[in-house]
Amino acid sequence: MLTFAARVALLSAFTVTGLNSCMAESPSGEPIGILLAAGDITGCHQTGSKHVETAARVQKEIDAAAGLPVGVLALGDLAYADYVKGNPVPGTYGPCFDRFEATWGVHKGRLFPVPGNHDYSDDILANKKATPAKRYRDFLSTRILDLKKASGDAVALKDKTLSFTTPFPDKEGWLLVGLNFYGGDVDANKWLAEKLSASAARCVLVFTHPFFISSGEHGKGQANKKMATLMPILYAQGATMLVTAHDHDLEQFPKLDGAGKREEAKGVRSFVVGTGGATLYSTFIKHPLSELFANGSRGLLKLTLYRDGYKWSFVDVYGPAVALPVGEETCNRKPPG
Repeated sequence: MLTFAARVALLSAFTVTGLNSCMAESPSGEPIGILLAAGDITGCHQTGSKHVETAARVQKEIDAAAGLPVGVLALGDLAYADYVKGNPVPGTYGPCFDRFEATWGVHKGRLFPVPGNHDYSDDILANKKATPAKRYRDFLSTRILDLKKASGDAVALKDKTLSFTTPFPDKEGWLLVGLNFYGGDVDANKWLAEKLSASAARCVLVFTHPFFISSGEHGKGQANKKMATLMPILYAQGATMLVTAHDHDLEQFPKLDGAGKREEAKGVRSFVVGTGGATLYSTFIKHPLSELFANGSRGLLKLTLYRDGYKWSFVDVYGPAVALPVGEETCNRKPPG
């Protein structure tokens, strides 16, 4: 156990490095649920069966949850086609998705999915007539309809929109907002503004495939310009956090305002969790605001939810253990009235 002096020194070290949010107010009461999150999962043509190990850890976490509701955020690129000279090989995405379905897919009733860019690879076929993200839709459409209905939306079977909002674990709990960034099924800015402004939830988690900022291979220390247009909405609406993937690594960012500047009181915290099983990226340029970057471990972001906040950690599955800084804070939004 740390001495008082050691604890003071540790807190001082965090403050010096800019991690002031370690002093954030802790959530109160008992936990109400657990979310496990990862994207970039079934890399059949590169990493073989690494996704099997992460799927097994999902089950282990469910077994250890002691009755708490457990949900799984599947953050896109659930499977991959094979590629030759940068082009997807027709007919190779479907068999890979079959492997996702046989492992992660056994938790279909717990999944909160969003598609990634690679989940649209099955649209590139010889006849050019396939429905976008067809294999993804075939397996997950009924699940997404059920999630929409849980929000009280009047949803018709013909609704093909892959974006959704839903409460977790109950209507007095968190608002989960799954945004499909691809395929043009919603106007992301308008849809987010409408959905968030219509909700009275104290805590809001938005998740999608592409990140806002990332140190990894796709981000290289820069912001995603299209995602950057969403940040002012998330900030203005008091969203608690943004959880994404796309870069095959793990990264934690501090609470930021709509312009991407540090804002400890009301900012939106974000994570990149592209660690579900696909090949990890080695190329990166560290973003100046990055609180932690790790590209040597596959695993799951574990979010323990409370009525007024959350705690988080990384559950390593394959690779060295990763200790995420800070670890807990309360939600930004205030209850109506």
